[in-house]
Amino acid sequence: MIGELGSGKTQFVKGLAEGLDIEEPVSSPTFVYENVYRGRDINLYHFDLYREEKLDEDIKMMILEAAKDPNGITVIEWADRIKEDLDIETLVINFNWLSENEREIVIKN
Repeated sequence: MIGELGSGKTQFVKGLAEGLDIEEPVSSPTFVYENVYRGRDINLYHFDLYREEKLDEDIKMMILEAAKDPNGITVIEWADRIKEDLDIETLVINFNWLSENEREIVIKN
């Protein structure tokens, strides 16, 4: 996921978790890099790389491990900072802040 601060990335993850029947409260993992939410059928791996300029090897391994979970969805906030460092199939979601209550979301392969 790519977008400015306050553009709705974490809110999107909260809605995704709700749609996956994950009852645990979702928060941004800015200082811990990864939060894992266990659903009944699907695990949600939520990364936030706001503080990263380039991908640290330990974080890269965490992301690659999460991406291997056949019953998992891996979501990365600020993915534009590390996209070239990962060799995995991705779907890019751009968040554009339009106004206080309005966002534009563009999804690309």
